[in-house]
Amino acid sequence: MGDNKEQINEILQRVAAGELSASTALESGWEMTLSTGEKVVRSRLQAEAQPLILMGPHAVPDLLPWVMNEDLAARYVALYALEQITGEKPFVPYFDQADEEGHREKAVAAWRAWYDALGK
Repeated sequence: MGDNKEQINEILQRVAAGELSASTALESGWEMTLSTGEKVVRSRLQAEAQPLILMGPHAVPDLLPWVMNEDLAARYVALYALEQITGEKPFVPYFDQADEEGHREKAVAAWRAWYDALGK
């Protein structure tokens, strides 16, 4: 699991720094501005999540801390990966920086419970 953690952190730190992989697919979806000022569309961020999704359930514990990350792009990639891996889609407003209602904490608890139920 240590290798997963390193890979996950490397991917999400790169996303947080605005260093996205080259886009090869048709881009679609909402648009946001990265910390670098570059605009990016949802499908491109979802493409960044693909290596994380391929890691499967073992990636869940190492993705959970990223749900609380301040960087919107890295947080979205982690949220999307967790939704795809677990099939659980707790309500989390992607762009709510303050999260005063604690949606992210509730989502983390739901995904942790999902993972724990696997008995890993």
